[in-house]
This record gives sequence, structure tokens and C-alpha cells, in this order.
Amino acid sequence: MKEKFSPAEWEFLKLLPFHIFVMVAGADSKIDKEEVERLNEDLRTAPFYKDPLHSELFVDILTSDANVLVKEALDASKFLDRMNQMKALLKDRLTPDEYQRFVASMFVCGLNIARASGGGFLGRGDKVSSEEKIALSAFAAMFELAPDSLPRFFG
Repeated sequence: MKEKFSPAEWEFLKLLPFHIFVMVAGADSKIDKEEVERLNEDLRTAPFYKDPLHSELFVDILTSDANVLVKEALDASKFLDRMNQMKALLKDRLTPDEYQRFVASMFVCGLNIARASGGGFLGRGDKVSSEEKIALSAFAAMFELAPDSLPRFFG
């Protein structure tokens, strides 16, 4: 899938998982250790992802300077412009099915991060805070995730 993008575009896309991480993990104004551990676990298990673009992107991130990517993702002043540019780039280079599969896979990644911590009293109850749910909904809306994409590709 990397061949569908120029080297500069590929480097730019490597920011997307970190933008989603910051968006979801930071939604409740704190990034928990468990959320960071979950992101690291997702990076380590990337070769086994169902979506080939997500897998290839995460495997490539493993050989990158993640600190630089995180620092860039934390720059809130560029967040909305970057997300819109990434969406346009992905829609331009991918087929509609490839696009929906990738966005659904990234949504699942964000959901896993949200589920990594929290859970109310003694860790019971819904692990995803209302702020994280709003962040995930915003990501789904921003990237036009089709309602049937999750069950169609990952159900």
C-alpha cells in the first residue's frame, strides 16, 4: 500500500495514528500509562492487522523516531488542517473499500486505546469515558466512517 503514496505523503500519514492517540487518550485531559502501553502493543502487533495499510504504516512507524511523531501530533494548532489533508489524501489514493477498511481499522485502534484505562469503581463499568466516546465519534464523522464498515470488515 505504501507504493500508492509519495515518500513525503507516507511520512505525513505516519502522524495519523498519533493524532488519533492524542485525540482519544487526551480527551479526558490526561493520558494514562495504560493508554500509552496499549499504543505500544498496537505498534508491536501491527504485522497481524487485517487492514494492509494500517499494518504497513504501523510497521514503518516502528523504524521511525516516534518521539518526533508524538511531538508533531501534540501540536494542536495544526490538528484540524492535518486531519483534513490526511482524509483528502487517503480518499484520493485508495479505493472506497480500502479507505473504509483503513478508517475502520484506525477507529478500532482508537477504541482499544480508550478501553485501556478507566472503568469506574474498581475498574468495573464502561471503560470508555464520555469524552473518549465524543472523540471517537468526532474521528468517525471527520473521516466519514460508514456505519457498516466496522461489521463489514471486522465483524
